[in-house]
Amino acid sequence: MNSIEFINDAYTEDNLKLPMVHFNSKEHDICVIFIHGMCQTIIDNYFATVCGNVLSENNIGFLYEHNRGHSIENDIVMKDGSFKRCGCMYEIFEDSIYDIDLAIKRAQELGYKRFILMGHSYGCNKLIYYYYKKHPNVLGLILASAPDMVGLQLLRQKDYKELLQEAKENIDNGNPNKILSNLIEDYMYMSSGTYYNWFYENSNLDNLPVMNNSKNWYQFEIIDIPILTFSGSNETDNYMHLDLLKEKAKSCNDFEYKYINDTDHFYNGKELEIGNIILNWISTKF
Repeated sequence: MNSIEFINDAYTEDNLKLPMVHFNSKEHDICVIFIHGMCQTIIDNYFATVCGNVLSENNIGFLYEHNRGHSIENDIVMKDGSFKRCGCMYEIFEDSIYDIDLAIKRAQELGYKRFILMGHSYGCNKLIYYYYKKHPNVLGLILASAPDMVGLQLLRQKDYKELLQEAKENIDNGNPNKILSNLIEDYMYMSSGTYYNWFYENSNLDNLPVMNNSKNWYQFEIIDIPILTFSGSNETDNYMHLDLLKEKAKSCNDFEYKYINDTDHFYNGKELEIGNIILNWISTKF
């Protein structure tokens, strides 16, 4: 049986303590580093746990990091013992670089030599931005249910323009942490600083513009390592244009995509299938 360890002594460059779960592999060669999506936590993504088990039982490590945007709202311990209010409500997209840096560093400290970055949902946008900014030495990217975040907001948020203006005014008045007056997508509140950072025109988050007709493909277009991407067939239209992603991956000569039949955004009922797809992709290519 594979061993699982909880890591609780890792700090980002800006001193946030981020826990991780490590699915240990007998051979410390390849490690898949998993970056979760919007508001998620280590215990939410059951499919990631199954993937970790499948991979570690086949001599591939799996490291699942809590990032600063976990849950809707949280207080994260700082290195000096104080707390910083974080979570989706307060997350700044560009700060995700610190979180991914930390996960790669810890995987290296665990003895792994080669790395694959895997994101789910909003985590995919983070990995695309990370690769664009840092061009890390990794084998490939796995993008699970990669979204057009700005396009979804334009579709779902009827008062988008009003909220963006409200956010800008609060920021200009020195109140970036002020919560916007209306719910975002009918289920969560968000700070003005986060909403504007994510959703203003041409934001760094707008790097998979499948729906909103933006030309902001420049981050995605420079990826020059193998990409595996997939979506559940029961997801909304935003996730059903993987052929377009292949077209836009202009620097990638090894792009593979799949639609997973009869499942949703979290691959309910198809967790083992996802694990085996990833295992086969890694075993075949690396």
